[in-house]
Order: sequence, then structure tokens, then C-alpha cells
Amino acid sequence: MPVTRARYEALKNAHAALKQKYKETTREQQNHSRTDRLTAATITRLHDETTALRGIVATLILQLEGSGRYEDATALRRQILDAGLDLTDEISARAPLPGARLAPRQYTPAEAALRADLRRAREALGAMEARCLEVQRVNEAQDAILRDAAARAVGSAA
Repeated sequence: MPVTRARYEALKNAHAALKQKYKETTREQQNHSRTDRLTAATITRLHDETTALRGIVATLILQLEGSGRYEDATALRRQILDAGLDLTDEISARAPLPGARLAPRQYTPAEAALRADLRRAREALGAMEARCLEVQRVNEAQDAILRDAAARAVGSAA
């Protein structure tokens, strides 16, 4: 069956349209795939950030309790519960075991400077206290010498 020129042109145009539609569909699928990957990456990043923040809050609660600030820790726990979050698992995972030795505290530079100032002040206070005790002993010795001399002077005058 011979193909007419009009039929050939119609088939050619239909083929070109199908090819164009295929390219557009492929491009849309690639865009959807890229969007899906970006969405998955965003969801993963947000989940990681949320997990990290939950851990930070749990650690903060434990540090408040560890430093004796139970009222602040309880208030923070209430705020977290009122917000609809349950950090029981995070807190129990980070809580020290009974009888476990705690790691030494890491101080910020400002806290370390204050601790150093406090230590120097205590050392100076200890040195001043030792000096005061030494002066007190000298005063007591001089008092004893003066009393002894006064007793001799009274005894020799009589």
C-alpha cells in the first residue's frame, strides 16, 4: 500500500510530537526525581537536627539536675511536656548509671578564667591567714615576755 505524501507528513509530525512529548515527560520525571531527592535530603537533615536538639535539651536537663538546680530542671521538663515532646528516652539514655564516675567538667574560657581567679583568691587568703597566725604567735610571745618582765620589775621593786 503506497503512502501518500500527506499521510507521510502526518506520520512524521505525529512522530515528532511523540518525541517531543517523550522528552518533556523525561524532563519532568528528572525534575520530580531531583525534587524527591531534595525533599528526602531536607527531611533527613531536619530529622537529624531535631534529634540533636532533643539530645541537647536532655543534656541540659541532666546538667541542671546535676548542679542542684532542680527547680529549673523541673520547669524545663514541664515546658517540654507542655509542647508535646517526651524526652524520657533521651534523658534515660544520657543519665549516669548509679555508682558511675562522672567525667570531669569542661569549662568555657570565661568559666575557666573565673575559676582561676577564685583559686588565686583562695591561695592569697590562705597565705594571709597563715601570716595572721604567725603574727598572732609573735604577739602572744611578746605578751608573755612583757608579762614576765613586768612581773620581775614588780618583784625587784618590792
